Amino acid sequence: MAKHTLEIEYDFDFILVGISSHEKDYRFCWRLNNAFKLNLVKQEPLEIKNKKQKTPSFFSFYLFRDKEMFTDYVVLANTSENKELITKETNLFGELNNTESDTDFLLPELKQFNYFYIIKGDLSDDEVENSISKIKEIENVQTAIRIDVKSLRSKQNLVF
Repeated sequence: MAKHTLEIEYDFDFILVGISSHEKDYRFCWRLNNAFKLNLVKQEPLEIKNKKQKTPSFFSFYLFRDKEMFTDYVVLANTSENKELITKETNLFGELNNTESDTDFLLPELKQFNYFYIIKGDLSDDEVENSISKIKEIENVQTAIRIDVKSLRSKQNLVF
């Protein structure tokens, strides 16, 4: 019997911006809404489970669809909502160590970012750069950087 392999090619046709901010997700999205005149609304959390996990990880997920401009705006938290449930271990001296695994992050290779801002639509490079500059001006945002999605190891986590 012949063995068939199914190869899936995902479409990563969107702009990804990594954002560092210590604001809670709802406060951060409120600030984005005010800065860009959006209406980001909290959705059901994004659920991701890989082979190594016993239970799935849930990531905060906000969405605004601009039907006139045919553009979707998404904010995803990089840290799992169930991170508080991380197994605590004791070290040699009986002290508690919080163990952080790659399953606690949406994109483990980009742990330095708290949020990812995704824009699905037709934007020019100038519009993207202006948006990033505007994000950097938002209160309590440390940095915002455009990220090349195709270079990420865990890019499949961004398919929803």
